[in-house]
Amino acid sequence: MKTILLILASIVLCGNLSANEPPRQVSGCITDEKGETLPYANILVKGTTHGTASDLDGNYKLDLSKPGEYHLIIKYAGFTPVEQRIYLHGDTVINFRLKEDALNLNEVTVTATRTPKLLKDAPVITRVITATDIKKLNAVTVQDLLETELPGMEFTRQMDGQIAVNMQGMSGKYVLFLIDGERMAGETLNNVDYNRLNADNIERIEIVKGAASALYGSSAIGGVVNIITKEPSKPLEVNVSGYYGSNNEQRYGGTIGTKQKNISSLTSVMYKNKDHYSLWSSDRTDSAIIYGGKDLSVDEKLSWKVSDKITLTGKGGFYTRLADIANDKKTDRYRDYNGSVRMNYLISEKQDLTISYLLDRYNKYDHYTKTDADSLNYRNTQHTARAQYNYSFTPNNTLIGGAEFFRDELMSYQFSGDTHSTNDYILYAQHDFNVTEQFNLVYGGRMDYYNSFGAHISPNISLMYKLKPFTFRTSYSRGFRAPSLKEMWTEWDMGGMNMFIIAGDPNLEPEISDNFSVSTEYSRDRVNFSVIGYYNNIKDKITTIFSADRDTSYYRNIDKSKLAGLDANLAVKCPYGFTVKAAYAYVHENMKQNGYNVSSTRPHSATLGINYEYSRKNYDLNVALNGRFLGKLDTYEANSTGDTFTPVHYSGYQNWKITVSQRLFGAYLLQATVDNIFNYKPDIIASNSPMSPGTTFMIGLSVNIDEIFK
Repeated sequence: MKTILLILASIVLCGNLSANEPPRQVSGCITDEKGETLPYANILVKGTTHGTASDLDGNYKLDLSKPGEYHLIIKYAGFTPVEQRIYLHGDTVINFRLKEDALNLNEVTVTATRTPKLLKDAPVITRVITATDIKKLNAVTVQDLLETELPGMEFTRQMDGQIAVNMQGMSGKYVLFLIDGERMAGETLNNVDYNRLNADNIERIEIVKGAASALYGSSAIGGVVNIITKEPSKPLEVNVSGYYGSNNEQRYGGTIGTKQKNISSLTSVMYKNKDHYSLWSSDRTDSAIIYGGKDLSVDEKLSWKVSDKITLTGKGGFYTRLADIANDKKTDRYRDYNGSVRMNYLISEKQDLTISYLLDRYNKYDHYTKTDADSLNYRNTQHTARAQYNYSFTPNNTLIGGAEFFRDELMSYQFSGDTHSTNDYILYAQHDFNVTEQFNLVYGGRMDYYNSFGAHISPNISLMYKLKPFTFRTSYSRGFRAPSLKEMWTEWDMGGMNMFIIAGDPNLEPEISDNFSVSTEYSRDRVNFSVIGYYNNIKDKITTIFSADRDTSYYRNIDKSKLAGLDANLAVKCPYGFTVKAAYAYVHENMKQNGYNVSSTRPHSATLGINYEYSRKNYDLNVALNGRFLGKLDTYEANSTGDTFTPVHYSGYQNWKITVSQRLFGAYLLQATVDNIFNYKPDIIASNSPMSPGTTFMIGLSVNIDEIFK
């Protein structure tokens, strides 16, 4: 222990050592192409944590310890980053002029490779939804946001009232949701609690479709959705907001943050309330209750720049939700506690080391309304420890390697015993390099060793070739999903009504997938178009089968499915402040059960977004019109025992939403939203029916208090 402390102390002390020479200063102004100043732009010294930010007038001052060569990086949201080497002999004035990134193609993404990379240079096509996009849409939840932006993404209800996701034929157990690159605890019925995700605290969302197990391990067969939380950007920033809408939907939030020379902090609080409501079929014979509830979340992110080489970041969060399920006696309460610490050590301009630890605990209770008492019936605790080393031989030749430990613990009322757990020991590596200026190759692999079933290896390889204005990509990746603790250890009387027993199997094997994709992208300054084709073959799928006497349903590795599809995306920055985005997704899923295709995935879906922006001094107007189109679905559904199949038809439908936003004096944001403009309601009430009660409204006000008093 003493040795470890001495090593850490040495690192910190060495990082603080500097030459005794007087500091030199680089200063100047940062503007756009029209000469308008850019406040709070970031100026960083590559290979260190040293940097500064421009002031309200776009001016900056950066102190450097000694003469020499430095590599500066200048970043500002919505603009193309600039990198420049300087040779410093004395105080120097350098002005920077940034170019607008009309379609966010120079947005930095980390999910595709676990290292920062420009969106246009990612080896697999990655979709990024920015904080600006989120604010324009006035999204109440992440579910609303993803459905609006991505075709093939559907959120539906489960039998316990929780939300379930389907992304291009992949249910929630095959889509990995991350917060700042870390897993979320609390999987129930194959989905995490998406209500935990605070839309007001999101900097951007990165979506990588296709198997990503080579970097992220189990459950990343269908893709990864990485929620990147906000960082403070000003010496002081304070925001309060309030929104009110149909079904007594309320949303109140606040953030306070600061970014100083060596310390930054951001605290966010969000409270949401929504009443339950009922959906009815067109003939009024079937109905369903869509649960409401009261949510409260509190999050803190604190960073300390120990030296020019070392940064420590701590995060903590608390979330609680009390469901509103129209039951006077009992309801559900959910609570989550999470905390993490991370150290980033920039060894040199070419190499860095990141060490992190995360604890996430998610609890579910039966809440008795008359006595206000809680009875714990579910507890999921996850521990994740990771060390990752990155080495750049050249700017276009990077090797990463990492080791990780993951422990999953689960207590559930569906277990015969109390608590079960599993450990996963992980090694992974990836090499990303440009063979030529146009040709990029990324290959790597990950080895997971589970104490429940042994080792599994997940390789991947991606090729990218640029022939401006075209970019061609192709990739192969192997995915896997480890059997969950629920699937291994459940022993539960279905509904407590002696219908049948659901029994787990501790000898289950992991599900395996082989994913292939090929894409073409065309990109100019104001036009981007891409087409992606993919094929995913999943084997050893875990499903349930009945015993001969049908009194027990067992989990077994006997199922399989094949998915093939096509995505097309178009984004155009038009004159006069207009932007148009359109996307289309086709999915063909072959999921056979007793010879019947029981797929619940709609083959055709599309989205269309038309955005208008108008700006004058002290006034900004934004109008966002978004439409979702979902094609019809003809499928078969099995009865509760799986021996009878009935053909079912779900009609296609479309949903339109409009949001008008006005910002006054840079401080006051007024927003009004009308969702489901044409009042669509489903004919059939089923688990995958849309959850909209018809046309809904929301109005709100957000105030940047620091802008009022600047």
